[in-house]
Amino acid sequence: MSLAARILCRVVDNFGDAGVAWRLARQLSLDFGWRVTLTIDRPELLARFGADPQAAVRVEPWPGDGRSPVAEDVLIGAFGAEPPPALRAALAGGPRRPIWVNLEYLSAENWIDGCHGMGSTKPGDGAIEHFFYPGFTVNSGGLLRERSLLDRRAAFAGSPQQRDFLLDLGVAREPGERLVTLFCYPDAPVGAWFEAIAAGERPHCVLVPEATAETALAAFFGAAPATCAALRRGRLRVQRIPFLSHDDYDRLLWSADLNFVRGEDSWIRAHWAGRPFVWQPYVQAGQAHHVKLQAFLDRFAAGAAVDAMMRAWSGAGALAPAWASYDAALPGLEPAYRGWSARLAGQTDLATRLVEFCADRL
Repeated sequence: MSLAARILCRVVDNFGDAGVAWRLARQLSLDFGWRVTLTIDRPELLARFGADPQAAVRVEPWPGDGRSPVAEDVLIGAFGAEPPPALRAALAGGPRRPIWVNLEYLSAENWIDGCHGMGSTKPGDGAIEHFFYPGFTVNSGGLLRERSLLDRRAAFAGSPQQRDFLLDLGVAREPGERLVTLFCYPDAPVGAWFEAIAAGERPHCVLVPEATAETALAAFFGAAPATCAALRRGRLRVQRIPFLSHDDYDRLLWSADLNFVRGEDSWIRAHWAGRPFVWQPYVQAGQAHHVKLQAFLDRFAAGAAVDAMMRAWSGAGALAPAWASYDAALPGLEPAYRGWSARLAGQTDLATRLVEFCADRL
């Protein structure tokens, strides 16, 4: 069933919110043939993702042009984005009002399974808002995963493409070196982690995209490296790389031995990479991000070293001992990460669940 949909996105966490909204829009267009309009308050971010023109997604700056809002079958408010007045009025009634879906943030908390798919009727006008919760179980909304993703990952693994991809970024792996990607929030304990690596036994090459960890790099090295340049200290080599398109960021995650990710979009892609990762949730009031982190750790259940490292990376523990334990355990942890990725891949993806959810209500 080919439907018309509008996705609304007001960016809070720069790249993550826009990234999730664009990936969903692209998949609904390419994999399901939906006609999709993405209304976003920071459309300039999409150019940095390498937005795919084949996806045929129409992009509008917020609040949109106001044309024929009732022509759409589905209205998706990403992360609680409230519809502008013209769109909101179209949800109130009429012979054929759009299905209104509130796409929530991803969480591993148990309560989301009971709330996923629930509807809320607005007392003022009878509009029905449906809550769609991404998650890690069959009873949740699932995770974004386009149809071709795992086949592309398999074709890339161990192929000449992998080496050529890194060389195109100016990255040449050195003997015995662990390759790590770093995408974090400014409050991550990057300096303490760098200190531990520099004084450690195994050499590490840490690839850092533009505009990431600027203050930490300058504090540790005295200056942040220019793009494609590297700085060294002890067993640590840090190399700045350009900000990558979505597809190239996937390839980067597939190429690394360990990925540090943040928020939602890069975190989801780390799951599909099947490689070890450390996640930093977006900071929330009342330490709610620590609750979300613990919920994920309980579900992942990969052991004490993983738990301690992710907690320390989010400011809930000492970094140096946590890294020492994680570093030592990492080779033995790789099967746990691969198995976790494979188990999630056995579930239906988010876009498919969303399409089925909407079809049941039309």
